[in-house]
Amino acid sequence: MPLKMTPYFSKLSRPWISVFLTAMLAIGTLSFFYEVHSAKESVRQYLFIWEDDIARAKVFSGDPSLQNKIIKQLNELDKSVAQAEVQNPQELQCLFFTDIPITLNSLPAGDVRVCFGATQLAIQAATSPVFLIGLFLGLVFIFFGTQRDLLNQLKEQELQAELKLNKEISIMARQVAHDIRGPLTALTTLSRLSHEMTTDKRDLLSLAVKRIQGIADDLLDRSQNEIPTFESSAEQIAPESTSLPDLMQSLLKEYRFSYPAIGFEWHNHVGPGVEVAPLEDLKVQRIVSNLINNAIEAAPEAESTIHVTFMERGDQYLLQVMDNGCGISEEILPRLTEEGFSYGKQNGHGLGLYDAKKTLQAIGGDLQIRSRQGIGTQVILVFPKLNKSIQVKAQYPVHSQ
Repeated sequence: MPLKMTPYFSKLSRPWISVFLTAMLAIGTLSFFYEVHSAKESVRQYLFIWEDDIARAKVFSGDPSLQNKIIKQLNELDKSVAQAEVQNPQELQCLFFTDIPITLNSLPAGDVRVCFGATQLAIQAATSPVFLIGLFLGLVFIFFGTQRDLLNQLKEQELQAELKLNKEISIMARQVAHDIRGPLTALTTLSRLSHEMTTDKRDLLSLAVKRIQGIADDLLDRSQNEIPTFESSAEQIAPESTSLPDLMQSLLKEYRFSYPAIGFEWHNHVGPGVEVAPLEDLKVQRIVSNLINNAIEAAPEAESTIHVTFMERGDQYLLQVMDNGCGISEEILPRLTEEGFSYGKQNGHGLGLYDAKKTLQAIGGDLQIRSRQGIGTQVILVFPKLNKSIQVKAQYPVHSQ
């Protein structure tokens, strides 16, 4: 979903700019009155040094040029000094001023009024370290505040886009599940009426019809959830254990018929009485089918072989799918199970391996990938034995709907 950045920043900046301007006004005011106070103290200290000379000139000589000298020297001391009145201080009117009493031989000799220019005080306040530090901190504050709001807004828009996409996928899944039932019924009828087919082909057709039926039902079930999540995969655990050897032989039978040029080898190193953590047959078939399809796409043009091996290791069962294809670089391997990451496919969506790993992890299993370029790829599905899956069921209780 494209973001309209200009209107967004315009809307986003208003609260932060208001806070920033309020803070700058407060800091500027404090800085201004600090400059007024500093100027008054500087003038007071200067006049204290020359107090006796100013008092004699004021009381005895009445020299009118005295205040001109005072103004000149005070202005050199502080640029904000605008005027000074020695002889008649009360007649000098200004907004910012200070009256400094002077004495002669410990006797009062009147006051000296010094006025300060507001413009010069404002300039000094704006260039003072206090204001500049406040300005810097304010800009840092508004930058990080705006950045945080921007990230929150982007996350919200991404979430809205994801919700919209999930809703569209849900609608599409319901439509597909509905539309597929028509041709599925025809295939089912054909499998029952076709007496000219050999037993193997008729069984293969029945298996294919059963798988399509399962996919349609699963699509319909998933579409009824508003937001499908892989974390709830434990709710999809079947009440009975899955017979992996039987499922694999049925699945490989389909692939041998569809891809006669590729050798599909089945190796079962586990004896009878296999009790694997239960999963729906359809889900197991979907996971392994995705792996086999990936192996077919990577297979060489000649002498391509795909080995599917079932073995036991401790309290786990391993189902291995291995090909002799082009292989995958070590830099790509860690990303293959990331959601949305696809490698070597034009129209890949990056969901197959991600879905498979999350589903297996939900029952206490895992998915591992090993590969070497030019040699092939090995994908291992780790299934816990049934006694371990009981603990998983306790952690992820099955909810009835």
